[in-house]
Amino acid sequence: MRYLALLLAMFVLAGCESTDDTYVPGRIPRETAIAIAMQANKQYPYPLSKVTRAAWRPEHGYWAIDFKDEDEEYGKFYLVSGRGKIVGVGRIQGDQYY
Repeated sequence: MRYLALLLAMFVLAGCESTDDTYVPGRIPRETAIAIAMQANKQYPYPLSKVTRAAWRPEHGYWAIDFKDEDEEYGKFYLVSGRGKIVGVGRIQGDQYY
């Protein structure tokens, strides 16, 4: 009976495993990357106050963070490395990234 309880407990713990990849050892969390980009964005909080994307790009090793205006027509993007350094900056106009 003990072994059955132990097996059941292992299944419960395996089911509770987090699938959230926001924390990976050696990589800053998403919220920290957004905060770094906010500090670098000279126009924050207005007019570019809307964070429309914050995605991890594993093939390049950086967070891609977009700030757009209220109409989402104009914006800036920042690329923040997994170590917390800004490795790229660009403009957004419509759906085009420059």
